[in-house]
Amino acid sequence: MLRFRVTLRSACAWARRMCFRAEEVFHRYFHLHRLKVVGLLHPFSVIFLLCLIGSMFVYELCYVLPAITDPHGIWHKLSWFMGIYTVLNILGNWCLGFMSNTSVGALLLERQHPVVDEAHLWHYCTTCQKLVPPRSWHCRLCNICILKRDHHCTFFANCIGHKNQRYFLAFLFHLSFGSGQALVYNGILNWQNQAFMVSDPLLLISRDQTKDDDFNWKYTIASLFKLNLFLFVVPVAMFVFQMVMVHRNSTCYMILDRSYDVGWRRNIEMVLGKRRFWIFFSPTIASPLPTDGTQWRQNQIV
Repeated sequence: MLRFRVTLRSACAWARRMCFRAEEVFHRYFHLHRLKVVGLLHPFSVIFLLCLIGSMFVYELCYVLPAITDPHGIWHKLSWFMGIYTVLNILGNWCLGFMSNTSVGALLLERQHPVVDEAHLWHYCTTCQKLVPPRSWHCRLCNICILKRDHHCTFFANCIGHKNQRYFLAFLFHLSFGSGQALVYNGILNWQNQAFMVSDPLLLISRDQTKDDDFNWKYTIASLFKLNLFLFVVPVAMFVFQMVMVHRNSTCYMILDRSYDVGWRRNIEMVLGKRRFWIFFSPTIASPLPTDGTQWRQNQIV
């Protein structure tokens, strides 16, 4: 038993050393090739996102919708309106989130330095070699300090932080709404064609496809329904996770930190701005934030 414990302890120590060395190699490689990684990762992610949204939009409204509704009916026209509205909101929030400069360098020059009473709250960034406000952290991909950094989003090709988190939340909301709308259409189409159980890969081997002329069509729409279900669950889960952090006034970087929780109403206003949930109707709705990202009120429980 003692020998087993010694062996297990040695194995754990070896695993920690290997992980540490692998992390060092990764950081060294990333530091040397950061521009190449960013130059490949961001365009690929953006092109993939736009192609996915475009293909789903065309498939749902041009192929699925005419098959389940009357092309001259009010439901068909309303679905087209909601589809276009949702896609415009997705692209609008994505565009504004991408163009937002949420770095410390975007502040006014006089706000890039702490006032006398707040100097102890700021911390020093060894990479940027300057003091940065509380809740600001350096991003290795952007190579700059971000105000209230939440995480780096490759689809936005930008860091999600103080100035563009509202756009990221609205982006996830409309992605969830649009994929949910498509899921309903695909569900109706699969129900009408009795194709829910057709997308089992084993059926391609075991089933005699010559006895069912519509088998390939059923298999296709059933597979797309499963893909649509996955594309619905992912943004919904991300949106719920983000809203939980907004409710607690925490971030992905400091997920367990609740020292800035000042009540759910105030927390939501800190992220969504003065108009709060109205920003989900359109990315062009002005909703000023109550702070510039350098001053954060802490609760009394520390």
